Amino acid sequence: MSQTTTIPQAVYTRYHACYNNDTYRAFSLGLANALGLDERVVRAEMHDEHHNRIMNQLTDAAMELVGAEFYAGAGKRLGNALGALDEHTPLLVKHAINHLNNFVTGDEPWVARQKIAHLATLSLAEHARRALVQTLDHAALLPGWRGTAPYYWLRACSLLVQAAEIVLRDDPSESYLVEKFSTCLQSLTMGTGEVVRYGNPSLAIQRFYEQLTATQDGRHPDVSK
Repeated sequence: MSQTTTIPQAVYTRYHACYNNDTYRAFSLGLANALGLDERVVRAEMHDEHHNRIMNQLTDAAMELVGAEFYAGAGKRLGNALGALDEHTPLLVKHAINHLNNFVTGDEPWVARQKIAHLATLSLAEHARRALVQTLDHAALLPGWRGTAPYYWLRACSLLVQAAEIVLRDDPSESYLVEKFSTCLQSLTMGTGEVVRYGNPSLAIQRFYEQLTATQDGRHPDVSK
């Protein structure tokens, strides 16, 4: 655990009763691999600050699940940390879920499961956003409208994911959320415009583009056509 505070003995007892060293060790090994470390860090034969910090966050998240109010929000912090581990994120999320599921107890188990789901959604959303940003680097090199349209649409997707993350992180900035929506709409319109101008689109695509541009211009879109 990352900090020391007064926690009821019943909470500690519940934590130790639920603890599973096999799932804990599986997460630790996966994290070591993600950080380019060997098993010595798992056996405590060497110290790595990054590994130690995330392992503490896993323990904090487990403490949150068994009722330690001091660790409220620990699952979100763990989700943020796992989302930054790129291609290793999905497997580490799986290991984290396997371990944290041991701590789903009490009269309202669905509350704990919702917190675990929140953690997983947040970390995998960030993983998806990073993957989309990497995809943009390649899509930018594609020629013609068959390259530019996917580029703008993929950019719109990355902005929508970022908007979702703002909500998942309980970010109070509505202006930041509106900014992401606005830029997403612009990218969606620009990509569709490429198809309309150069791609011999169907009537349905042309209608959709007209609705997008009307929204951008502040006009009421005519959906009756």
